[in-house]
Amino acid sequence: MSIEEFEKALIKVSKPGSYLPLEMNLSNISFNERPVRFVLCYPDLYEIGMSHAGGKILYHVINNLTDFALCHRVYLPKPDMQVFLKERGIPLYALESMKPLKEYDFIGFSLLTELVYTNVLKVLELSQIPLRASERGEEFPIIQAGGTCALNPLPLSPFIDLFVIGDGEKVMLELADLMREKKEKGLAKKEFLEKAAEIEGVYVPVFGKRPVKKAVFRNLAREFYPVKPVVPSVETVHDRIVVEAMRGCLRGCRYCQAGFAYRPYRERSVDEIVSIVNETFRNTGYEEASLLSLSISDHSRFNELIPAVMKLCHSEMIGLSLPSMRVKGFNPDLATQLMKIRKSSFTIAPEAATERLRKVINKDLSDDDIFSLVEGLFERGWSKLKFYFMIGLPTETDEDIEALTELLWKIHKIGKRYRGRKHLAAGFSIFVPKPFTPFQWERFISTEEAGAKIEYIKRYSPKTFRLRFHNPEMSLLEALLTRGDERMAEAIEVAFRLGASLDSWDEYFRFDVWERAFRETGINMEDEIAERPIDKPLPWDFIEGVVSRKFLLKEREKAYREERTPDCRIVGCHGCGACTPEEVNKLKDFPIPERIEFSVPPVERREFPLISKVAFFFEKRGKSRFLSLLDINRVFTRIFRRFAVPVRYQGKFNPHPRFSILLGIPTGVESKNEIVEVELYREFLPDEQLLSDFNDVLPEGLRFKKVVSLGRKASLLKQVKEVVYKVEGDFDVDTVKSVLTAQELENRKGKLTQVSPLVADFSVSKGIITLHLNVINGRILNIQDFLFWIGKDLSSVSVEREIVVGL
Repeated sequence: MSIEEFEKALIKVSKPGSYLPLEMNLSNISFNERPVRFVLCYPDLYEIGMSHAGGKILYHVINNLTDFALCHRVYLPKPDMQVFLKERGIPLYALESMKPLKEYDFIGFSLLTELVYTNVLKVLELSQIPLRASERGEEFPIIQAGGTCALNPLPLSPFIDLFVIGDGEKVMLELADLMREKKEKGLAKKEFLEKAAEIEGVYVPVFGKRPVKKAVFRNLAREFYPVKPVVPSVETVHDRIVVEAMRGCLRGCRYCQAGFAYRPYRERSVDEIVSIVNETFRNTGYEEASLLSLSISDHSRFNELIPAVMKLCHSEMIGLSLPSMRVKGFNPDLATQLMKIRKSSFTIAPEAATERLRKVINKDLSDDDIFSLVEGLFERGWSKLKFYFMIGLPTETDEDIEALTELLWKIHKIGKRYRGRKHLAAGFSIFVPKPFTPFQWERFISTEEAGAKIEYIKRYSPKTFRLRFHNPEMSLLEALLTRGDERMAEAIEVAFRLGASLDSWDEYFRFDVWERAFRETGINMEDEIAERPIDKPLPWDFIEGVVSRKFLLKEREKAYREERTPDCRIVGCHGCGACTPEEVNKLKDFPIPERIEFSVPPVERREFPLISKVAFFFEKRGKSRFLSLLDINRVFTRIFRRFAVPVRYQGKFNPHPRFSILLGIPTGVESKNEIVEVELYREFLPDEQLLSDFNDVLPEGLRFKKVVSLGRKASLLKQVKEVVYKVEGDFDVDTVKSVLTAQELENRKGKLTQVSPLVADFSVSKGIITLHLNVINGRILNIQDFLFWIGKDLSSVSVEREIVVGL
């Protein structure tokens, strides 16, 4: 199948733009330009995987800190695309090159949740690569995996050639250098793996359980962080500027794997964070920024950081998202400061409803802290609050669940004292005992127990709360996989063969398949989720450099005594074993702010009067025809912001730019001439150089041609003479003529619509239809309805259009 045929047929799948290189800031390093080739895979759908900050870091490191290695990306296609590839015998390919994954040297998987394990196998299958490492010869890539789930690599070990345990920045560079050596010296795969096993942080399953020390990237060097990330054109979950403000957390919440796994604590300076936000905005035009961390308000300069970032965000109309702030000591006035830029909801995560249980999990938070904050937020006009809780925690009793609903009722009653409708939500996850946490030995509650707790909460919670519960069976599967050993690999493969995939998605998750897989492989689920004896080794004990077993046991004992362990920066080192003496000593340079008390200077309300308008003429050809109207709007928003076009904004709380694409063009249709009209808050007319700058970064096939100045309230819509469509394909001429001369017909949605009044003229010859359409009341004949009437669709014909304007 040729590229042209492939692209033409791609219109049949949902969101075809997700499977083509239609992003901004793509690496321009060609496949043949560098000898060492990585492809990174977040094994989930594109809209999830593109939000992964770790993947963006490694993509930048490999492409920009070497001159001999390149990095491309791939994601798990949706089921319809999977069928599309299989039916046509097309192997899964990397986005940047459109080349099959099996032509690369490395395929690296990011494992952030156990529920993607079958997705890893699906990616290998779609790539036409054998699943098991023992079945892959010299001709296949090195399959590697990393991420927090790699702290217990055993469940996936038969399928993976090597695991990266810990931070990947330096390890990936060392692996790239080793692959270059392999190619230059003609080393066999086994020789490569023997050398790779000597790299700190690398575990090679074929050599058995050898002690492996976690890799630590010590100083968060600036050059290792991307400021020109790939910007998607299609919608993704978290599509924004992301700055890793700090790595590691010393709060010691006893259920939190990341809090222990990401130690030691490291942070970036205020100046560096602001600089990264600014530079990233200049390279992306993003509308929102987020400071990534496990507890951003623990940054030692938090009270300086937030005003500095907010000042920049206000000047550039960037919304600021601050996840994971601690509640204790938070001044509600500060939430009001945050609301100046963009109004949103405020999130509070008590995790447990009683102070006793919060002591067990080491959550330093009192009831008074919660109620004081809630009262302060309502008092200051906040109406949207979200709360997060966990059920099934160690030592949890019925009284703790009852207290949970009582807590929600108290919040509800506080809200009733203040005017306005309240939008309250509460999310409930189910505790899963994770490796390298003090609770790694604990049991996982049964699905029956979880179901009973959920039903109680549903029954007795105030109806004003929107309640969301994690699927108990998904949590059970996560609990089974996270603490599994090599035997779990058999169950993973059987479940995959039976159809398990996309297990974190409700619509695809099938627990009956997993139950069958566990039965067929002889794994007793009840035994696996039971409490583990503390005097027996755990499958992951050969991993070193995280936190010590002795420390975790001590923390477990304190949990059962209901004792808290303060942050190391408050009382000194607790001897967890994750830090070097130098790192322990350096903690004094990063004191925790005693109170969260930043002050943002008053800012003038920004006004955006309508001063003038301009019209950009552009074309949409080739791969860009697969961008939807919403996608193009998203691209243009970021282009205009990136290049400081003075676009007018409208909206009080969440301002949006004022521009419109005339007579919106359907997905799958090419165009020689389209128009976007832009409202401006000051006089501005782009020159040829600016148009050239636009075109240098736009997705392939999307190009600006010229720009004209309009009157303040003028529109070219009134000057559109006609819209011309050219349809090429195989069709019945008589059918086409009868359709175009009909007064009205029933469209694709079953509604009667006018036809001949919207058609100014047409010509039909063998293989080509030319339609000249009238614009009546701002609308034209829907081309997809026309194709429907003649028995065609965009996968069976080629369609091009042009807006003709009388200037």
